[in-house]
Amino acid sequence: MRVARILPFAALALVACAGQPPAEPWQRPDGTPTTATDTSYCRQEGRRQANILYPGAPPNDARGLPRTTDARNFPAEVRFYEQCMTRLGYVRANTAPAR
Repeated sequence: MRVARILPFAALALVACAGQPPAEPWQRPDGTPTTATDTSYCRQEGRRQANILYPGAPPNDARGLPRTTDARNFPAEVRFYEQCMTRLGYVRANTAPAR
């Protein structure tokens, strides 16, 4: 009985997701896709540089509070990731390469 109720929603979700390209994928100007090594490297670089620029507050062990991050950290991480991918020669797949 439960499966019969969930099945239409699952089918609708599958149809909604099918055929859509990933959100702004990267590729080389010649059309070759990204490599896992380059993507991983840029993610690590972006995180490292953002943590240097906006370090989080250390944990407060006396009160049992976890480490908190600066709200500017994530946007900086994304910006550094994009800069790294551009530096490695990638462009957004949905934009035309600069001529």
